[in-house]
Amino acid sequence: MQNLGERHTGYATARRTPMAVWYILAAFVGALLGIVFLVVAYPEALSTLSGGPAAGNANSTQTYIHESPASSGQPGRSSAFGTPGTGGIADPRAESRRSPAGLIAANEAITTSRRTSIVSAVERAGPAVVSIVATFQMQRRGFSSMFDDPFFGHFVVPRLYTREEPNTGSGVIIDEAGYIVTNAHVVQLGDYTARRIRAVLTDGRSLACTLVGVDVMSDLAVLHVEGEDIPVAALGRSDDIMTGEWAITIGNPLGLAVEDAQPAVAVGVVSALGRNFRRQQGSRTVYRDMIQTDATINPGNSGGPLVNAFGEVIGINTFILSESGGSEGVGFAIPIDRVRRVADELIQYGGPRRGWTGLSVIDITEYVAQELNIDNRLGVLVNEIDPDSPADEAGILVMDVIRKINGEVVASYPEAREALYGSLVGDSIELEVERDGRLMPLVLHIAEL
Repeated sequence: MQNLGERHTGYATARRTPMAVWYILAAFVGALLGIVFLVVAYPEALSTLSGGPAAGNANSTQTYIHESPASSGQPGRSSAFGTPGTGGIADPRAESRRSPAGLIAANEAITTSRRTSIVSAVERAGPAVVSIVATFQMQRRGFSSMFDDPFFGHFVVPRLYTREEPNTGSGVIIDEAGYIVTNAHVVQLGDYTARRIRAVLTDGRSLACTLVGVDVMSDLAVLHVEGEDIPVAALGRSDDIMTGEWAITIGNPLGLAVEDAQPAVAVGVVSALGRNFRRQQGSRTVYRDMIQTDATINPGNSGGPLVNAFGEVIGINTFILSESGGSEGVGFAIPIDRVRRVADELIQYGGPRRGWTGLSVIDITEYVAQELNIDNRLGVLVNEIDPDSPADEAGILVMDVIRKINGEVVASYPEAREALYGSLVGDSIELEVERDGRLMPLVLHIAEL
């Protein structure tokens, strides 16, 4: 029994010994992990405990900042973790992040990164953008409700009634005198001209407008408002516009759907320059040298400015090409040089002046080509020149063949007429003329009729 008891006691001792080993190993691993954590999380503290740079590499290139006991008031206290003292490492980045100056610098950096050229351009041009509300008095033919029946309606003569209809758009103030440029189709619908027009500024002021003039051919109109502290937009130059540069549309696409007059902004690029369009059948408006942009132009943006990254107006947003009726990234604006010239014309004369060339041309028919021995029938033949006319002064002669107008090939009289349609007094027209088998460039200046 004694031997069994001794064996039992020895067995129990053998079982207790491995548990103690596990405790020791666990304590050792915990201590090791703690040291690793301190090394990773607080390297400056470890350096302080090891005696600073003297305990390490004497040639260390790290910068250490020490504070004298006199300045700290607490001799021997470590400056690690931002605590003042004489014997620790100060992390300048941590200090700068915690200080008020560091926070201010961080906020300024964020603000600077957000304040792009687009933001600055909108801040510069935005206040001069206005919402246009034009009220039309439209006459309609219709029936009273009692005769809306499809049968009895055939026996009733429709009555003529008048109702007011609003139309909204955008505009931009171009002069300190209060002149506003917008599209003609904002203030004139077909044969109807707006009876009342108001311009709503971004500061909330709603000002009555006077219609100064309309040029349907150019699709531009000028309004005038009276008021104090009228903001004015800066105007750019058409010859300074670059394909691919930033383009910003500013306007009021929501019209009367919103209560405030803050304009909406869309950003894109100038996609192309010098786009020409033929007149639609029955339309008097012609679009030439248009700026193409992929910045969104929606209904209500018409008449608003197209702005570059400097906040300068480079065009007036006018129309889009779309199969769905919404913006598809193909919008067009009237270039600012033409806007400026039309606006000056409307302000000075109240309307566009009719131009005169003193030039008469005919188609080159097969008979004409045979009689005059003309091989190429593409173009128009000059058959008459008024004496002392712009055509006469340009050096054009009877029997000259005009092949190109403003760089575009003209194949017939209708194309030549279309190329000259909408030209303003003072415009310069570049011609390519064939005379005696030689091509020569000529410039025709449009004069007032």
